[in-house]
Amino acid sequence: MLTHNQSCCTRVYPLTLLLLLASTVCCLSRDVFAQADITDKDSDNSSEQQPAKRDDDKKLLPLEVGAGGNINLEREYRTEAESLFDWHAHMLVESRYVSEGRDNLSGNGLISLSSELVIDDVNFLPWVAHSPGADYTEINLNLIYATALADNLAMSVGYNHIRARYQDERATDNEISFDMGYKLLKQTALFAGAYHSFDANGSFIEVGAKYFDQLVKKFHYTVAISLGANAGYITEGHNGLNNFQVHANAAYMPVLRIEFYAYASYNQAINKDVIQYAADETLGDFFWGGVGLNYLF
Repeated sequence: MLTHNQSCCTRVYPLTLLLLLASTVCCLSRDVFAQADITDKDSDNSSEQQPAKRDDDKKLLPLEVGAGGNINLEREYRTEAESLFDWHAHMLVESRYVSEGRDNLSGNGLISLSSELVIDDVNFLPWVAHSPGADYTEINLNLIYATALADNLAMSVGYNHIRARYQDERATDNEISFDMGYKLLKQTALFAGAYHSFDANGSFIEVGAKYFDQLVKKFHYTVAISLGANAGYITEGHNGLNNFQVHANAAYMPVLRIEFYAYASYNQAINKDVIQYAADETLGDFFWGGVGLNYLF
């Protein structure tokens, strides 16, 4: 059975789209060799090649789709690189599809593609995902406005239309979200957010902290911890504290057009009760991870 957050898709066959876009990335990867002579000095000068940032005046913030379709604030080095090209795509292969601390597809992996566009100061972030092992497909269409309220304080509000298909079942949902981030120290930040499902008539809340840094110019990493709480979002799951997560992400950009990244995570269930709550069966203690590729066209 579909959980409401495994919301389901149209008759556009997203797997075909995934394969076509992946093939395009592979074909265009020959351009990477033309970039092989790009040095760290070129990376240092990349900010001189790009136009003045529009968020200097309006303090608009760029976003990206991360693991499990989650929306994250994009790192500055990636935003600068993307500004030099017309379009970019992110491909990610994950060992599990995890959201709200639950292994949604019973251990089956997920392949996804995403990108970001800015339309009248609003971030449009499409995400298409498919699991061959579970015969599951999902499309998320995110519209999010993110801005810096102060030098150390960021806020975003968003809307997400979700369509999913699990075997012969189909479902749709609409969600709204609100997120805040506070830069506590130079490389440390606190974050809190909530998203509300109109289908479930419930919300899910997350709070946490993260540390980010770079070892060298082309290698960046992030470590984050978070707590999640259910407030009716998982309709057949227990309310209250739900799960604790540790997440580590690393990214390496060998040349300007391409970036490799990987992540590893651990989820620990809190107050799991499968006797009273059927949806708590997929809430558990487990590791998972993923590897990805960003390509700039």
